[in-house]
Amino acid sequence: DDDDDDDEDDVATRTTTLRNHLPVVHHADYDLTGLIPEDCPTTDAEQASPFLKNNGGDNNNNDDAIDDGNDMELRKNRLLQNKGGHILLQSLSPSHGYFQDSPLSPFQSSKCLAAVAELHASAWGDEVLLRTIGDRLSTAGGSYQLSFRNPRELRELVESWDGFRARFATIGGGGGEGDVVVVDILEKESVVRLGRRVYDMAEYVSKELTPEAGDEYATMVHGDYKAMNVFLPSESTREGNKDAIMIDFSCAGIGYGMSDVGMHIVHAVLPRDLDNGGEERLVEGYLVALENAVNRRRRRRRSKRIDDDYDGEGKEEEEERWTYPREVAMRHYRLACVDYLRFIMGRFWRSATPESFEKKSESKNTTLINRNLEAAMAFIAKVDRYLEVFEKEKREREMMMMH
Repeated sequence: DDDDDDDEDDVATRTTTLRNHLPVVHHADYDLTGLIPEDCPTTDAEQASPFLKNNGGDNNNNDDAIDDGNDMELRKNRLLQNKGGHILLQSLSPSHGYFQDSPLSPFQSSKCLAAVAELHASAWGDEVLLRTIGDRLSTAGGSYQLSFRNPRELRELVESWDGFRARFATIGGGGGEGDVVVVDILEKESVVRLGRRVYDMAEYVSKELTPEAGDEYATMVHGDYKAMNVFLPSESTREGNKDAIMIDFSCAGIGYGMSDVGMHIVHAVLPRDLDNGGEERLVEGYLVALENAVNRRRRRRRSKRIDDDYDGEGKEEEEERWTYPREVAMRHYRLACVDYLRFIMGRFWRSATPESFEKKSESKNTTLINRNLEAAMAFIAKVDRYLEVFEKEKREREMMMMH
């Protein structure tokens, strides 16, 4: 797609490659008049519900005002009359060369990460676009963003973890090698305290993962980048050079791209495929794809500026290639892993049991760490290590502020 016609503006430049990873929209229309303001952000929790019962007062002169509380259903029906919307997308069924699955192979996961790299590159370094995303979508993208979660999840986090650990530690009595590993992990002193540690670090980690629109590594994130939110090209179409197609952008907003990467890998890739450098190869593949996409867009914008300003005196020197410093990138990735565990621990593990894991073992839409014991224990061990680094970092920063 690098041979496309000259872009008319920066928006076209941003979307030239990204559109290959999005479903074709054949038609879309909606009418939500009276239900929600057109300029209301998707995450505006303070937006009043249009279905609240009217209690008289200021609305007495409104034709829609209902004085009788028993008529609230009538108001609701009136507001909803002829309202709604529809969207007609391209078919991504197996017969059209696409499929969904979980867990994913490393190759399949790399296709997904290459797709989301294009999404991240589309807004990278574009503060104007990111401010628009913050206004219209969300200033903090992510289905598990702490500021959007039920406060009860964090409030009861320690209790949730203690219960999870007690329930799963008891399955170690079978004597098998896998069982012993489970017991060893859950009885490790730092893991016994994992609930308290994640609770104590939750605000710090969330803040470190929530950039402003003008921050250096801020971009637009998908926000719920699990395997089942991506359609992959069928094996038979691999040589046809089809790309992975992303869907469900309801949690999109401003963030660090590594939040999508961390969630995706945890959600969809088995531990055996992450061992022996497998995880590092997936992350590095994403970073290379991101760097290539960002630099491709920078070259296009620069070329357009040169064409617009060209005065016949020759072209400017080549712009230095942009890279994502690996130390910074891996810090963001590890923060994302810690943050995702906080979400899982508070939202799902409060009621998880070995039986529920078994029942959900084939549920492709469920994160692996809530249905695969090996994946859960491997992730616990990994976050235990990551958390230690950030606990030290936080202590050092607090000491510096005191002095």
